[in-house]
Amino acid sequence: MKSESASLLPYAVADAPTSQGSEETLDLGRIFSALRRKALLITAITLAVGAVAGLRAKLSPPEYQARFEILIQPPSGEAQVATAVTGLPPQRNDTLLTLEDQVQILTSPGVLRPVVDQAKAENLAGCSGGDPDDQVPGLSAAASELCYRALRNSLYIELTERRNNVPASRIFRTYIGGKSPQEVQRIADLVAQRFLDHGLESRQRDIQQGIDFLDDKLPDVRGQVDALQMQLEQLRQNNNLITPEARGSQLSDQIGNYENEYLNVRVELEGALNLYQSLERQLTTRPQDQAVSPALSDNARYQALVQELLRLDNEIAAASSLFLDTSPDLQALEEQRQNLLQLLAREGSNTRQELALQIDGLSTRESALRQTLASLNVEVDSLASITRQFTDLERELLIATENLTQLLGRRETLEIEAAQRELPWELITPPTLSTSTSSVPRNAGLGLVLGLLLGTGIALLLDAQKDVLYTPSDLKRITPVPILGIIPHSSLVETGYDEAHLLSLYHVTMPPVGSTGVTALSNGASAPDGLHSFKEAFRSLAANLQRVNAEKAVRSLVISSTDDQILGSTTATYLAWAVAEMGQRVLLIDANFRYPHLHTFLELPNDRGLSNILIGELELSQGIKRSPVEPNLFTLTAGSATSDPVRLLSTHKIKQFIAETEGCFDLVIYDAPAFAEYADAALIAAEASGLALVSHLGMVKSAQLEQALEKLWIAKIPLLGLIAKEYAPKGALLQIR
Repeated sequence: MKSESASLLPYAVADAPTSQGSEETLDLGRIFSALRRKALLITAITLAVGAVAGLRAKLSPPEYQARFEILIQPPSGEAQVATAVTGLPPQRNDTLLTLEDQVQILTSPGVLRPVVDQAKAENLAGCSGGDPDDQVPGLSAAASELCYRALRNSLYIELTERRNNVPASRIFRTYIGGKSPQEVQRIADLVAQRFLDHGLESRQRDIQQGIDFLDDKLPDVRGQVDALQMQLEQLRQNNNLITPEARGSQLSDQIGNYENEYLNVRVELEGALNLYQSLERQLTTRPQDQAVSPALSDNARYQALVQELLRLDNEIAAASSLFLDTSPDLQALEEQRQNLLQLLAREGSNTRQELALQIDGLSTRESALRQTLASLNVEVDSLASITRQFTDLERELLIATENLTQLLGRRETLEIEAAQRELPWELITPPTLSTSTSSVPRNAGLGLVLGLLLGTGIALLLDAQKDVLYTPSDLKRITPVPILGIIPHSSLVETGYDEAHLLSLYHVTMPPVGSTGVTALSNGASAPDGLHSFKEAFRSLAANLQRVNAEKAVRSLVISSTDDQILGSTTATYLAWAVAEMGQRVLLIDANFRYPHLHTFLELPNDRGLSNILIGELELSQGIKRSPVEPNLFTLTAGSATSDPVRLLSTHKIKQFIAETEGCFDLVIYDAPAFAEYADAALIAAEASGLALVSHLGMVKSAQLEQALEKLWIAKIPLLGLIAKEYAPKGALLQIR
């Protein structure tokens, strides 16, 4: 969209010249106009309603009315019990009924049946009496129904206090009307007593329903308690425990003891392994008489052999100084020494074997302790699941036991309440009789006011149903978008589109001999006054288009209509002719791919046109046709391509086409289909200088125009203004689709 046309958006300029106050003034003016047009109807309705109201008040006989007030106390029966125990509301109880529902119950046939029977017996309120045994059952039922309806129509109950339109008091005021004071008083006494009796019956019924409910509920709750106790007992027996807490404490102590013992065994095993390794190294690397391993140091036999070896070494040393090495004494001593060394080696080997046995014993003990700890940990894990089950069962048992206790307590309470017979409702004000007569002046005045309001409403409703715009002022009331031009109605144009003139733009034609019809050539030939004013309006429209944007001239214009009641092609053609006549080069383009008809009434070929150019089959210069009569007027038909119009206009080709035509012509006018029905006009106007909407006064509705303007605002399409077509008589328009 072109940025220079942004200021021409319909609602971008709407905020400055208009305000809420002006809109309200326009609306009030329209209302006053409608009231003036319907003044006779309003006056007739006002006088008729006022006369009827005054006459009715004059002819109405005196009315007698009895009134009493009663306080309805909700009973504390089955509803409270059911709600407290189960949490589910009962189906029927006064504590849960709204006050409006309570009124409906009090006026129901079931409650008023005793009053109806008594009225029939006493021939009250038009109810026929007689012996019930002598009456036909069907007729008796019909008579009872008629009597009930008569009684119900004379009975009215209202709430004495309301807060925020919600009843805030349980005091009901009852009115009973009639023509006879004795009958009204008697029926009021019967109804008041019946309401009190109904309150007691409702209470006793609700209490009994509560007892029945508890009797049905108690076996289930007892069964639930017994089942939970059985499950808890089986859980204790299957897992050999009293409580999970006691078993958990026992397992914790056992695990602590075994862990301490396991650590001690590990320490002893590590020490024994170290001794064994030290002994192994010393027995391998050192002489037998020099082994100093802790394991050998603690061996008394080994130490005794070592001492004996030391003593023998001393003797050998002393003998070697006296004897030769080959002497028998010295050899005997050496032999003894060898024997001692063998004993030392044997004793060291024995010590190593003892230490190895000790290590094996410690390893076995360590493995047994590890397995024991593992089994205890497994038992602890299983105890967690058992504890969860035990806790859930205990909680459910506690809840079930509490429910059972509450049910038993509620049942005992209801049995006590059932023994009480006092009335739960209270008659605050006894039935009091009053007389009222209708005021003729007041009723007549109210009738006149009501008639005035009724007549005004009917008049405004009739005017609002049309919602048709008839004048340019109506257009200005709907939108502040400027009106570029007002095209007067011309029967010559509307019935035939002034075909002679349109054809003369491309074909030099001669009028028939003796013809008085319209020739209206563009060279200024004579024309009827109606057609002359019609064409002058287009010249004025062309002049307004040149001044609509002071910053930049309009180079491309899309002509579309807000409705399908006017041919935009006629407007586009005459506007193109008017601009061309003013000396500007104008290109008129038929952009209505859906129903192209510009070539039809111009009698031009349509084998090559705009659609062929957009798909690349044709150059611009090859499709343009120049008027031989008006050298500044050029035409481009729709073309013969059958592509989807929206897809065709959505490509970049249309943007290039608009730029190319704006460079070659002073003004390019696009004849587009109706804006409200198709998106073609919006797609072209988004790249053009702007769009002009044609509105047919007397046909277009305000909703249509507002919808079109809203679509323009949403799509950010520059709207240059409106072209208003004056109202034409019905049947004068020819739609070409």
